[in-house]
Amino acid sequence: MNKEPYLNERRKQIQLAVEKFVSLIRDVNGVIEVALFGSAASDKAVPGDFDLMVFIENTDCISQVSKSIRKTSHIFHAHDVFVFDKNRNYLGRICQRGTCPTSSVECYVRDCGKIQYLKQIDGFVFKEKEAFIGKPVIVWLNPGQNESISQQWFNELVKMQKT
Repeated sequence: MNKEPYLNERRKQIQLAVEKFVSLIRDVNGVIEVALFGSAASDKAVPGDFDLMVFIENTDCISQVSKSIRKTSHIFHAHDVFVFDKNRNYLGRICQRGTCPTSSVECYVRDCGKIQYLKQIDGFVFKEKEAFIGKPVIVWLNPGQNESISQQWFNELVKMQKT
């Protein structure tokens, strides 16, 4: 059995989902940048999911970001959206539920839903060196932003590893 069509279809679905997400958030006030990272941004043959970094000015846009990623689930459902402020501080992941918080066990994690639709995962710490196994792919940069935050972050890590 030739798996090539499956691989191409999976990557195509991820690309379509990311494009749909960007089309929905590009005019959302407060979103600075969206970058693809992890296996879908690499040359891995079969990425299991796609991971996005979303950099924001303030948390007022979180519900709109959450609503936007939920609208891509019919295209490709396996995704994580990691949210950072403009200073690269990890804030949490976008909750994919239509209502936040709910009575789910996940919602009882400390600070989960404190900012509506911003999920916290018990014991999770964002580790930049593990996240940046490859160069992130900038999928959208706010026209008012001079340079990519994710690209700058990646370049700094590469520079530190060389010294």
